[in-house]
Amino acid sequence: MIETNIYIGRQPILDRDGKCVSYELLYRHNHSASGAVFSDNVQATTRVIINLIHNIGLSSIIGNRVGYINVNEAILMSDVLLSLPKSKFILEILEYTLVSDDVIKRVHHLHELGYRFALDDFLCSYENIEKFKDFFPYVDVVKVDLLVEQEVPLEKIVALFKEYNIKVLAEKVENIEMFERCKNAGFTLFQGYFFEKPTILIGKKIEPSVANALDMINTLQAEENSDIVSRKFTDYPELTFNLLRYVNSAEFNFKSEITSIKQILSLLGASRLRSWLGLFLYGGSEDRLFREAIINAAKFRSNLMCELVTTLGRKELADEAFLVGSLSLIDTYLQVAMADIIGNINLSEGIMSALLQREGYLGKLLTITEKLERTDQLQTVIENLAPKIKLSGAQLYTLYCQAHKYEERL
Repeated sequence: MIETNIYIGRQPILDRDGKCVSYELLYRHNHSASGAVFSDNVQATTRVIINLIHNIGLSSIIGNRVGYINVNEAILMSDVLLSLPKSKFILEILEYTLVSDDVIKRVHHLHELGYRFALDDFLCSYENIEKFKDFFPYVDVVKVDLLVEQEVPLEKIVALFKEYNIKVLAEKVENIEMFERCKNAGFTLFQGYFFEKPTILIGKKIEPSVANALDMINTLQAEENSDIVSRKFTDYPELTFNLLRYVNSAEFNFKSEITSIKQILSLLGASRLRSWLGLFLYGGSEDRLFREAIINAAKFRSNLMCELVTTLGRKELADEAFLVGSLSLIDTYLQVAMADIIGNINLSEGIMSALLQREGYLGKLLTITEKLERTDQLQTVIENLAPKIKLSGAQLYTLYCQAHKYEERL
């Protein structure tokens, strides 16, 4: 029997500047799976790949970036991989892969065809280095698990693989201190949820562009006169430019080109404009640490929150839900406490409760959204969460995929 639900999650891989350069694609082939591990049944993996390429779509999940996909010896020896566009993937050889002459020859052959490889969860012991050293000439990236005690110091790990022209990725980076330590040791790639744990800087000033966006949110909240709101936008040309670019994009199918703020107000309404401004708060300095990963996470949360309330029969809350999602990482982005930020915005009690305490209807949905975004055990989390909001696992996963599809449109 062919499974109808194949679950694909993703986790960003960042460079030294905190920019998202790739995604690890996290798969679950059955409800009891506890990790991103393929079954011995190659057919199950084939269905996942088909779902990724033909059903969900590569552009929806990884855009123009590269996807890391886990493989073991059974997958390596099969022809399943030949259906993957090699320019879009790096194949992660799992740590428990059985190493044999046939597997090494297969990797060599695939490498000659243009496929790229990484070693996953690599334990830098002298025994493990000896076991996998025949793969080194064909490997682009080695992923080092920071939560496992390594026999070799971090600096020596980097030096060791530098001899083979292999990049070293720090995996399971849990906080900014770990990130900085690995960065100083020479690691070039990083993976983990550390960018969602902000370092709070007391008294940090909010940048002018962000302050302008906050001011416009307040204006839209308090003022119903479209003429006054339109004139207010003229004070902030960068907001006006970005708003015009947004509404003239393919996201909207207006019969005529949008040319004025007043026209936009009439077509979109103040509520949706506030939602857009919430995302614009993330549009500050290009060199802000983890900027792109945080923005993408905020977009995903906004879209999923909106999808959830609509599917659950509360469409009237769609704009509020979108705004909650878009603001939910602004403290991380600005490195300012959430209470200090939203204290400058006139928000409803429901939105404030959701953002500060994760309470109320929107707070509950935000908590669900966060769990779906952060987990590397997507299917298990979906099956656990779906009944709590009276959805099936298939329904919740469909919304999850839709949220990623819309992510690139904002």
